[in-house]
Amino acid sequence: MTVTNTGATPARIRLAYTLPAGLSDAGTGGCAPAGGGEHRCGEWASAPGARFSTLLRVRVDGDAWKRMPLSGSVRVTATAPGAPGVVSDDEGFAVLFPPGPPVPGIRLAADAVSFDISGGSSGLEVRLGNTGRVDAEGRVEVALPAGVTVPTPPSGCTTVSPARTRCALGTLAAGRTARLRLPVTATPEAQRQAPLAGAVLGQLDPRSGPTRQVQMSFRITSAAALATPVASPPAPTGSQGVLAAEAPAVSDGGGGGSVRRTAILLIVISTLLVVFALALATTSLRRRMTAPVAGPSAAPTE
Repeated sequence: MTVTNTGATPARIRLAYTLPAGLSDAGTGGCAPAGGGEHRCGEWASAPGARFSTLLRVRVDGDAWKRMPLSGSVRVTATAPGAPGVVSDDEGFAVLFPPGPPVPGIRLAADAVSFDISGGSSGLEVRLGNTGRVDAEGRVEVALPAGVTVPTPPSGCTTVSPARTRCALGTLAAGRTARLRLPVTATPEAQRQAPLAGAVLGQLDPRSGPTRQVQMSFRITSAAALATPVASPPAPTGSQGVLAAEAPAVSDGGGGGSVRRTAILLIVISTLLVVFALALATTSLRRRMTAPVAGPSAAPTE
């Protein structure tokens, strides 16, 4: 985890983070539990532009995979001398698990979900494979975090709850893989909290033999979590922008003076180069015009 003072003044920064059920702190220095999975760390001074990084040590319970999807969050707050109020920033993190537990005869895969800057996504693609020797009825259940939903389940799918969608895939022949694509939407708040985690449970009921089941988690990312510009006055708060500056940077009154100066300098340099090139060409031409003309050479003798 990295915190950067993007403001123009020194600041006092505090850090806190929340772990989901199934995870516990494994001894992060300077941090103490505050109940409900929340941990609070000490305060430190940060100069303008300074960057602070630390590693949060986390222990994962042996049965945490049964509770997926799991996501946590990290929050920072800052105050600056002479600046009213407190600015803050937060960001989520996803706890991901590979497909498991290992079960012969079934294969499950799910792609990450990514929201673009407009808030749209290409959806979630899930693949359930029957790697056994007999046909089996396939079923997939998708679990999503708060604020992320499947607005219009496709044919064969039903909404179990706002966070869960169940889909019947029909009969999967031995060696066949079924593909399922679900539309996914997210609230602006959920997108700002990204990355988050979702989960998929795949199940096969063969004509003979026990039911096979495997589950995994997948990442949910969003461009909105990285798109907010650096905080500056008069914005006292903001998500994904870290610190507010106490005063605007000194300018030359127009806001674009440095750009104009650079443009003028480039024009002057270009003009000088052209003049220099013309002078060289003129000098070379004069030398050729004033040089004596050489007479004809004698014919070679045999």
